[in-house]
Formats: sequence, structure tokens, C-alpha cells
Amino acid sequence: MGKKNHSPALVIFFLWASLHAEKCSSSGFEMKNELPAEEYADVRLDILVNSETKVIEDRVLNIGETLKWGVTQNDIYYVLAVLGNIKFASVRGFDPTRDANHETVFWLIKEDGFYFSYDKASWKMDSQWDTDGLL
Repeated sequence: MGKKNHSPALVIFFLWASLHAEKCSSSGFEMKNELPAEEYADVRLDILVNSETKVIEDRVLNIGETLKWGVTQNDIYYVLAVLGNIKFASVRGFDPTRDANHETVFWLIKEDGFYFSYDKASWKMDSQWDTDGLL
């Protein structure tokens, strides 16, 4: 049998694909707005997500809505939430030192703060809302 020759483009593609697969993962995080509708129906919840190098998303998260983001495994993803002119909070939506061995980090935004879980069964409070510095 003869020796198979692979085109240089095919070799480059497979090298790129293997390097890209190492850098990216199926990991991610999601946030659900579970603020009580009767109290916060008319209050805007702004969410800003950014990594260490870029802004990922800036949007409103409505009551009952869930947002999902994929992550690059080695980057930290910060989330800043501003609830009207009432209060704000900041959490690390994904932190590789904390979350690397988990496929998804689940977050609940509640009236008293932010909770996270890896299984949606046991929740741990991560951050409370703050009011210092708001007008």
C-alpha cells in the first residue's frame, strides 16, 4: 500500500481545531431573575457581563427570564446588576478557580441577593445587594 499524502490545508485545519478545542469548552453560566413580580414589575434590572478582556453583553433581564452565556475556560466573567435606582450587586458569573470542574454555573437573582448552584438543588448565597453610592 502506498503512503497517504495530506494536503497542508487539511493539516493546518486539524491543528487549529485541536488548539481551539483546548481553549474553548462547553462550560457556561446562566442567570435567572427571580425577583418578586408584585414588588419589582416596574423596576428595570440591567445586567452587564464582561470578561477580563471585553464586554460580553449589556441588557435588561426581565422577571422570570433566564440568560445563558458560554465561557472561555480560563477567563473570569464578571456580572454587574443594577436594579433601578434602588440597589446593585457584582458577582463573578464564572471563575475558573471556583467553577472549572462544572459544566454550568446556575445563578438566581432574588430580593436579598445572588445565589449560585452547580445542580439547581443546593444554592449558596454569593452576594447581597448594595445601596451605597446610588442616587
